[in-house]
Amino acid sequence: MSQATVRDRSAWRGPDLANEPSWIYTLSADDSAELDAALRRFQAHGLPLAAMTHERFPLPGFGVTLARHLDEIAHGRGFVVVRGLEPTRYSDEEVGLIFYGIGAHLGLPLKQNPQGDLLGHVFDQGRAYGQIDVRGYETNAHLPFHTDGCEVVGLLCLRAAKSGGLSSLVSATAVHDEIARSHPECLPVLYRGYHYIRREAALSETPVTPQRIPVFGVQDGVVSCRIVANQIKAGAKKLGKPLDALESQALDLVAELSYSARFRLDMDLLPGDMQLCNNYTIMHSRTGFEDWPEPQRRRHMLRLWLALREPRPLADGFPRQLGYRANDWIEIALQDGSRDDPRRGA
Repeated sequence: MSQATVRDRSAWRGPDLANEPSWIYTLSADDSAELDAALRRFQAHGLPLAAMTHERFPLPGFGVTLARHLDEIAHGRGFVVVRGLEPTRYSDEEVGLIFYGIGAHLGLPLKQNPQGDLLGHVFDQGRAYGQIDVRGYETNAHLPFHTDGCEVVGLLCLRAAKSGGLSSLVSATAVHDEIARSHPECLPVLYRGYHYIRREAALSETPVTPQRIPVFGVQDGVVSCRIVANQIKAGAKKLGKPLDALESQALDLVAELSYSARFRLDMDLLPGDMQLCNNYTIMHSRTGFEDWPEPQRRRHMLRLWLALREPRPLADGFPRQLGYRANDWIEIALQDGSRDDPRRGA
């Protein structure tokens, strides 16, 4: 596998974007009117969320803008923030319908857990971060840089925390290129990958992935990334096989570069902000937060997991994450997409 650096728009550095507003799109009055009309039309049919498609949530003008954003997410910078939705104009359920409708124009929504949730709710559920069967979004803890189990992840801020909860993004391509330049000895380890704890199956007879999951893969000059360091470390502990020195060094190096001010981009998501990221090219993080004492004011984010309609070129052995299908977690889908791939109507 080539260790050459990749020169494309996904290899950005945070300081270059911090004062560059092109990654923020503010809804126009026409955009907002279209979203409102599409919401009312969908509600009039009395259909459940799972029945929503982009045809049932028509956006004749804003849909063209969303297509440009999708191209930027899939082939360019890798993320966009859409600003200007006013959550206080709607119920929480209606905001969720609008967000889901936007997602249906960008890709194919995926189930996010074994319960089949298509729209995730990210808030502090009082669970202890670090427990083997606890997912980070159920806590108020700091979440290290990672990718999610899908191709595009969307977050919409319903309500912000009293303090903290800052969102940070980093270009996985830029991190990969820096490793290729400064520590090329680490790349073969990252290409080979690691075993992962299977979070929802952590207490079962098969708690760890039998195959290694690469952190980076390169195909046709395109870098892709997949990493959840806590699951890697938990997997090694469960197997009773500690990471060797180079494996630990490589994993720590990815974290060190991701947190570096030279690479990361910090942002404070405001109520109504929608952050949409390509999980192949973007790693994301969140600082810990303090919530308001009143339940109705507490931090609450809505989350979408999407599959892209256009398959990405992936190196051999690199997972095409497809989230949950039925009640089974698809951690490694077939490379040719012949099984449980929503692009094929499975």
